[in-house]
Amino acid sequence: MTTDGTKVVPALEGASSPPSGQRLRERFRFDERGILLAAILLFVLGALTNQYFLTFDNLAGILQSMTLLGFLAIGVGLALIVGEIDISVGSTYALSAVLTAIALRNGIPVSVAIGAGLASGLVCGLINGIVAQVIKVSAVVVTLATLGIYRACALVISGGSPVTGLGDAPAFFDGFGQGGLGGISYITILFLVLAVVAEIMLRNTVFGFRIFAIGSNPLAARLVGFRIERTRIIILALSGLLAGLSGVCSVAYLHTAGPTAGTGYELTVLAATIIGGVQLTGGRGSIFGVILGLIVIGIIQNLIVFWGVSPSWTQGVSGLVLIAAVTLTWLTQREAVAARIQITRP
Repeated sequence: MTTDGTKVVPALEGASSPPSGQRLRERFRFDERGILLAAILLFVLGALTNQYFLTFDNLAGILQSMTLLGFLAIGVGLALIVGEIDISVGSTYALSAVLTAIALRNGIPVSVAIGAGLASGLVCGLINGIVAQVIKVSAVVVTLATLGIYRACALVISGGSPVTGLGDAPAFFDGFGQGGLGGISYITILFLVLAVVAEIMLRNTVFGFRIFAIGSNPLAARLVGFRIERTRIIILALSGLLAGLSGVCSVAYLHTAGPTAGTGYELTVLAATIIGGVQLTGGRGSIFGVILGLIVIGIIQNLIVFWGVSPSWTQGVSGLVLIAAVTLTWLTQREAVAARIQITRP
């Protein structure tokens, strides 16, 4: 309390107020430039090594392949920024897809089936968030457990087999699932719109500022009155909802749903978010960077096919990219710490 009665609010390190968030934005731009350069180099490599790489059909295929993963990546990226993690997204995706497909097969109206898929994803995310925050267990432990639980639910509900015979719903399957504008599918357009909305929310809203503040310094965020538990529950619920949306979109696109679908998606999504500049310890990242990370992985997977490498290496490449990204993050943090030590020395 100052002499004039004004209350002094503790500062948040690295995120005390929106103007001081400029340093964070500068770091975003640095990270994005690095991953953008990597994407450009891979793009050039693909163009030089295969004559079909630059064809419209191939580029559209890369964009389509990253779309369903993209919904998951937005949610996981937000969770990491707020200081949490969700590794159950692949199982949530499968469960939502299976529930949507079973509803359609049983003649339930399309709108209700879509609602069931979205609701299941939201409930899965809420369970993750509530359990993690109420009993004070790390979300990585909770979502590791629910990864198996949600996958088991999908297997039991579907009888362990893909759900087919979904009936006729032209607007859903042919219109939304297979339609598009200018060669870009409606599902991809929906993903890009949501990515832009998420980026604007992070950069230009009070809620986005709170996400960064909580991820950067939870103790300081609590001291200034931010409701950490509620915010993290909301973000994990949103991650589940986006996974559910991805599952619904997969049904529209594939006209089927498998209980084992999405296996390994969590690894690919984590690799994309981390190489996109999202910090594992929270408080740093952008959705734009996440998209660039997805593009890098999409190009790598595409080149694997062109170069005749066995598709079995796809997950292995994602793992190698993840290790490289974590190593780069560690080196960057070490350099930042060394720089701060040099500054503070007399």
